[in-house]
Amino acid sequence: MKLKEFRKKMQKSIFSTVEARILCFNENPDVLNLQLHQWKNAGDLISLKRGIYMFPDSKSSASEIARNLYSPSYFSLEYALNFYGIIPEAVFEYTLVTPKATRRFVTPPGVFNYQTIKKEAFCGFDPETLMAEKEKALVDYFYLHMAEMEPNDSFWRDSRLEANATKIDFKKTFSYAKLFRSAKLISLLDSFYFYAKSH
Repeated sequence: MKLKEFRKKMQKSIFSTVEARILCFNENPDVLNLQLHQWKNAGDLISLKRGIYMFPDSKSSASEIARNLYSPSYFSLEYALNFYGIIPEAVFEYTLVTPKATRRFVTPPGVFNYQTIKKEAFCGFDPETLMAEKEKALVDYFYLHMAEMEPNDSFWRDSRLEANATKIDFKKTFSYAKLFRSAKLISLLDSFYFYAKSH
């Protein structure tokens, strides 16, 4: 099958080997696998991970790529906090959370880093864009970095998080934090709240 014909039939910018086999049911699976491999080597396809391909000129969004790489998941942590202007540092990876095991995918469109949170706390994001609410992104960040955090003024001053704390609805933040059932998480957020309020 010619690439142009395959693209016309596929009608998707990101697809799996299984979907390609269903689409090309009259092709020998081994021949199809070889053809996909050759298209990838020629630069006509991008391999996002084993069995998942993308056309290089596609306009696929980061959320569409994230869904195809590892699902369910949503953007949170450093990437989301930077998106909302809560942290000033540049972020060079897509950071996501998932109720599944931790995974990291290095792909041509970027690095997608998935970290595990509790199933009970998997909420607080836009189902279309997969972007966490800023309050949920902050809670996820605190939860996954608790071991490195200290509930004192010196630590919060160095973190520079309080500079944009006025953008945070702390009532919503504590509501999300309760889902993790962690006394340490609540204690850290309490400390951060009072520090941010006084600065």
